[in-house]
Amino acid sequence: MGHSRFTAFALALLMSSAVAAQEVKRSADADVHNVPPAGFAALFNGEDLSGWRGLGHFDPRKLRAMSPADQKSMFSKNWEAVLKHWSVEDGELVNDGHGPYLTTLEEYGDYELMLDYKTVAKADSGVYMRMTPQVQIWDYTKEGKKWHLGADKGSGSLWNNAAGSKGKDALVLADKPFGEWNRMRIRMVGDKATVHLNGKLVVDDAPMHNFWDRAQPLFPVGSIQLQTHGGEIRWRNVFLRELPRELPETGELVGGKPVGSGWKPVFSGDSLADWKYEPEFWSISDGVLTGKYDGGQLHHYMYSEQEYGDFEMHASVKMSGTKANSGVCIRTKPTSFDNVPGYQVDMGEGYWGCLWDERRDAMVDRFDPEAAAALVNADDWNHFYIVAKGHYIQGWLNGVKTIDVIHSRGDKAGALGFQLTHGKQRKIHVQFKNLWMRTLP
Repeated sequence: MGHSRFTAFALALLMSSAVAAQEVKRSADADVHNVPPAGFAALFNGEDLSGWRGLGHFDPRKLRAMSPADQKSMFSKNWEAVLKHWSVEDGELVNDGHGPYLTTLEEYGDYELMLDYKTVAKADSGVYMRMTPQVQIWDYTKEGKKWHLGADKGSGSLWNNAAGSKGKDALVLADKPFGEWNRMRIRMVGDKATVHLNGKLVVDDAPMHNFWDRAQPLFPVGSIQLQTHGGEIRWRNVFLRELPRELPETGELVGGKPVGSGWKPVFSGDSLADWKYEPEFWSISDGVLTGKYDGGQLHHYMYSEQEYGDFEMHASVKMSGTKANSGVCIRTKPTSFDNVPGYQVDMGEGYWGCLWDERRDAMVDRFDPEAAAALVNADDWNHFYIVAKGHYIQGWLNGVKTIDVIHSRGDKAGALGFQLTHGKQRKIHVQFKNLWMRTLP
């Protein structure tokens, strides 16, 4: 499952917290609904259910292990139920208290989420973060008959955290009376959640527990879900601003070399021993690997005899030509120079910074092409930093994170490779240098 990023990511990088706070306040005071403040995107457009699908209380690990065909079938059935229980009325997203949860098509990592909700007596709802329950919304009155569960403390808590843990109960009761709109703001960074309800701090930087496997940390990415349970709830002004995950110190090159110990060069000098390749397409000189291809019906990969499991990797890349396309290939299972199933950290117009799963699931994590075009140094050197641990894959292009995905259907180990993409009209000249690899425990 992949997710796109907003074309305004560069603006988000530059925006100061003071400016963001002013914009948030402006939106809160404005009489116009479903129009996001600067730097935010509207997850609900006020008109229809675009950008959403239906899914109930479902383990995301099972979802990610399903084939695309099985996922499509399940979501199709859920969508029929969504249309029975969800509707849009006067710019408000309305649920009757039944049916599957409304679930974003996209997955998100770190972000700030704002939304308004209005509910009724005895309702019990919430917001699932990264498909994990939940920031709680419920009837806080004694008549709701859930004081024994903590409803007297109010909404906004991380209700599925372990008993007695930080965030389990709201710090203050901040709910408005039934019939009035509540405004919730959630900041999710790493596994830590901070929640404000109606301007009051109700959860302060508390780790959100992994409901699905309490021995494991919270999933690093996942969809946002609006829970349905027990009574009508209405939503509006559902805005999200992604928070870029910064390049770690180990993701930097200093003088062409990575920071820290344990790094090994991918190639031993100018030797291509222990690699499978076609000399007419690939060569190495002065530590620079070069691939040249004038186009044709077949791909021409080169790939390592050694397999790699969990690792972090550096690669400086430069590409020119006509309709040029290439990639840094990881965890591949080659059968020939043309057939190399596995992941590609992609290169080429419309594909820079994406994660592609060759011969299997195709696009796994797409990076916005317009953002990539502004980021890439055309006909010059660009830097990839790639981290693969378990089924979680991350990638940075020139210091900006473009890949951030869990993909359970991919192999957890395989050969390293480099690609020359087929196509009769292509002319590709690609170079790779500063290639470093470090295995992860």
